[in-house]
Amino acid sequence: MKQIYRYIIFLLFTCFIAACNIKRHVPDGRHLLVDNTVHLPKDTRVDKSAVENVIRQRPNHRTLGFRLKLRAFNAIDSTKTEQDRIDRLNRFKKKNNKRLARQKKINERRIEKALKKGKTTYRPKRIELKDTLDPRHTLRERIKYDYGEAPVIYDSSLMETSKDQIKLFMQRKGYFNATVETKTKFKDKKKTVKVDYTIAPGELYFVDSMYLRTSNSSVRASYEKYLKNGENVLKPPFRFDSDALAKMRKSMSDFMKNNALYGFKESYVSYEVDTLSPGKNIQIAVDVSKRVIEKDGKEIVKPFASTKVRNVTFHLLDTITYQGNFKREQLDQRGIVLGPYEQIPTFDTLRYDWYDGRNAQFRTATFLYNGELTTKAELVEFQNYLEETNYYKGDFLPQSYNRLMNLSIFKTVKPEIIENEDNSIDVHYYLTPLEQRTFSFEPKGTHANSYLGVSTSLNYTNRNLFRKGQKLKISFSGGFESQPEIFATNDESTVLQDGTRSFNTLEFGPSIQLDVPGLFPISTDRLSKNQNPITTFSAAYNFQQRPDFKRQIIQLNYLWKFYDIFRTQVFTVGIPVIGGIQFVRIGKTEEFAQRLEEQNDLFLINAYSNQAVYKDAAVTYTFTNPDLKDGLITFSYGFNFDMAGMIIGLITDKKTPNADGYKEFLGQRYSQFIRLDNQFILNHQLKKQSLHYRLQIGAGVPLKNNGPSLPFDYSFFGGGSNDNRGFRARSLGPGVYKYYLDSNRTVTQMGDMRLGASFEYRFRITSLFEGAFFADAGNVWAYNEDPNRPGGQITKDFYKQLSLSSGIGLRLDFSFLIVRLDLGIPLRNPALPDNAKWIFQDRSPFIQEAKDEWGINPDTGDYYYKENNMLPNPFQPQFHIAIGYPF
Repeated sequence: MKQIYRYIIFLLFTCFIAACNIKRHVPDGRHLLVDNTVHLPKDTRVDKSAVENVIRQRPNHRTLGFRLKLRAFNAIDSTKTEQDRIDRLNRFKKKNNKRLARQKKINERRIEKALKKGKTTYRPKRIELKDTLDPRHTLRERIKYDYGEAPVIYDSSLMETSKDQIKLFMQRKGYFNATVETKTKFKDKKKTVKVDYTIAPGELYFVDSMYLRTSNSSVRASYEKYLKNGENVLKPPFRFDSDALAKMRKSMSDFMKNNALYGFKESYVSYEVDTLSPGKNIQIAVDVSKRVIEKDGKEIVKPFASTKVRNVTFHLLDTITYQGNFKREQLDQRGIVLGPYEQIPTFDTLRYDWYDGRNAQFRTATFLYNGELTTKAELVEFQNYLEETNYYKGDFLPQSYNRLMNLSIFKTVKPEIIENEDNSIDVHYYLTPLEQRTFSFEPKGTHANSYLGVSTSLNYTNRNLFRKGQKLKISFSGGFESQPEIFATNDESTVLQDGTRSFNTLEFGPSIQLDVPGLFPISTDRLSKNQNPITTFSAAYNFQQRPDFKRQIIQLNYLWKFYDIFRTQVFTVGIPVIGGIQFVRIGKTEEFAQRLEEQNDLFLINAYSNQAVYKDAAVTYTFTNPDLKDGLITFSYGFNFDMAGMIIGLITDKKTPNADGYKEFLGQRYSQFIRLDNQFILNHQLKKQSLHYRLQIGAGVPLKNNGPSLPFDYSFFGGGSNDNRGFRARSLGPGVYKYYLDSNRTVTQMGDMRLGASFEYRFRITSLFEGAFFADAGNVWAYNEDPNRPGGQITKDFYKQLSLSSGIGLRLDFSFLIVRLDLGIPLRNPALPDNAKWIFQDRSPFIQEAKDEWGINPDTGDYYYKENNMLPNPFQPQFHIAIGYPF
């Protein structure tokens, strides 16, 4: 009921805001701008929305068709808001006066004590004062000014400015003779106005020739290469578009920098447009200005030329391995006095030169350090792309910087390029190491599998083990989590409808992980620099105690991870058999074991049994593209593929199965399955709003030695705060299984296949609060038929078995933590009978199923068990508290 009350309160507040008069603060004789309409001929090659974006005065923002921001502004009284601000300021001043008086008394006592002890100094007390210059906003201010939006009053001068802006925009798109007419529609009684912008584009101009004007042969040669292989190249004839020309100028400058022209900038490129030719044709000259540099306080012209890398030097700015007094022995003897922000000089030199006759390039560099290199030279040089004797390439510097930073052993990386007289450059990297060993204690709230908990971990990290960039992390973690019991000791319906749980699950265990640069056992100097791999060894032990059982898990991994330069793609592969090993042992309580035996549910028995997983293939891949539509759209894709038990199956092919019919390896039953899980996410940022989409497609096939279903840790679940938010965690599905008619149902449902889709619209309310509207659809299914869950197996009609829910959400953004509150309402429950699946449909078929299943109680005239609430509400709203965004 509490969830329903919150929902009602939110609706009442929304209705209150919606009821506020949008013309409340429109002065007499003035008009509220409610609409701008742009009229363009259909054959005009310009996007209408792009034209609308250049209009200087736009109507108030709409949210789902309502001007909620304007109504919120009007709903709050300005006088009361100002009085609130003054009252708060006066309170702050009074508090500050009291704090200053207390601070004065404390300091007087400290002075007195110091004088008694014969001291001439004392430590003054400083009490933090309330901010009266920029105090935090009151509630009324946050609603009215932070979230609200003042009415947009029509201004004729801004309309005229908009006409000029539209003409300029059309000219940039090739319509040099465009005209714009405006028409205003005033409604004096309503105090509103609409503005129509009618555009006559005129003739479209085309570029029929484009040529380069330069006497520099290196620039001309690079330009010819750009025309053949570059991006955003415009080749005549094409319609004139200044935005497209700007893109070409940027891509051309990037191409030139990456074609060995050091110092080339976008600002050196300009266009001269000739529109005086007869007809509607244009000629464009591409000019590259002379390069001007500063030397000895004077500006000189230095022509562009192909540039090579002469020397590469790494400066390791530390004294960690220096034996002795560095200041007295090195700095004082040289008369060097370091300021507070000056870097440490380096005096020891190592010339690194590795070539075995097979690698394509000589790997050479100079290292400057003190004492002994804290990091092996071959590892540091492996991160550098600007190699000696090679031609300069502009992208290589940021790529090298990212590679060095991604080692996670340097606190700062400062690259510097020095230009020489002979068209060569010297590259210097100044590296400041991080502290090698650290301890950390991390208490945190957890949110795993849609259940809340608290946990903490004690960690030891060594970032540069053996001076080769190996990262060792040893952790011990533990915590409590709220989990529902598999079989409840009280009434089943109560368990199913009770969305709250105490912290009834204890979980703890140690883990160790070692990350090694390269593909162990292959040395990094045998690899190409285009590769950026890391080998990960890890081992973990986990102990979990729940009311129904105790579970122990041992996990071993040997993985190769491959990254691209900027880590937008990560590909991970496990070594067959030893790449991923998992041992699961479950100690069940007598009651739980007896209940499993009584149910005779092969799926549950399989899920809660001792198993071992030996992965033949463990592959994960993630890809993120953050640069779509100038960074406003981010797309990411990831998949996990697991295949287990095939090789072990060949080894145990002739072994005799155990009493349960399963073969064992090393005295333990092993799992056999294939599983693939895919996830697509698209985020679209719209100023203070954003749109988010997610698609999840996953499937697993349990094979011969696995039993009828996937292992518990590899199963799919539906419902919860990160999935279908109209349903409780793990309660959805599988398929159209009628859970509400099964008196032996469990609170956790699982499947071997999943299909899910989510949409979320987020909008900023204040700097702290963010609102959201969301919709989720999906379900899970079993691969094999389950007699205990009829209707749970996947069929060709799976698309008709999708659930649908919607709701509203509130997020609290604490910068370091997102606390999420979601209220989800199930709109379609696929388990219900036909003509009763939707929330707005009649419940009679649903009630009739209960009567047919349990019969009618002659004492009450209704179905049996009604008084025990055995038949749950299939459309009960669900309130979720979670940490972080759902996707």
